[in-house]
Amino acid sequence: MHNPYREMDAQALWQLVKTKADSAAFAELHARFSGKLYALAYRKTGDSDASEDLVQDLFVTLWVQREALSIDKTVQVYLFSALKNRIISHLRKQILHKSVSLDEVYSEVQVSHSANVVQDWIQLREVQEVYLRELKNLPEKSREVFELSRSGLANKEIAEQLGLAEKTIEFHISKCLRVLRVKLLYVAGVLSTLLLLH
Repeated sequence: MHNPYREMDAQALWQLVKTKADSAAFAELHARFSGKLYALAYRKTGDSDASEDLVQDLFVTLWVQREALSIDKTVQVYLFSALKNRIISHLRKQILHKSVSLDEVYSEVQVSHSANVVQDWIQLREVQEVYLRELKNLPEKSREVFELSRSGLANKEIAEQLGLAEKTIEFHISKCLRVLRVKLLYVAGVLSTLLLLH
């Protein structure tokens, strides 16, 4: 069966979506770009589930906000730019809200297969130095508790090991997270630069 939408360019399809809420035109845009968008997201994050979620969220937003959205450039440029912003936010959240270990961050950036491996390695070493320096600046007891928590021990186990109340352990971890989240904004900025360069 002939599908006229396949012969239309992306801009024409977008106009049908925007002005007529044409679901078939939207489905064609999705079919045309979702695979490439997913490939980009996976290359940057190394996480298939997160990549699917990022692409799905992008298309849901595109549909829901279609009337208000103004795409000045091409649809393809808009989609890839919007996805890149979502990827950056995703990695920032992992750093700032989960306080993931930098080893995890390294693997996420390294799977991007950058064309400039040496430059990325230097930047990542700088990130590591910032992280370790800020970790070292934490009060000794707080740092000890935090490092034990990052090693996989539960708060109860840390409390028993150090002879402290579980509430005290929670306080130390919370305190460290607050400090590191602020300091690691620098780390997030470097990651953003890496993503935008590739």
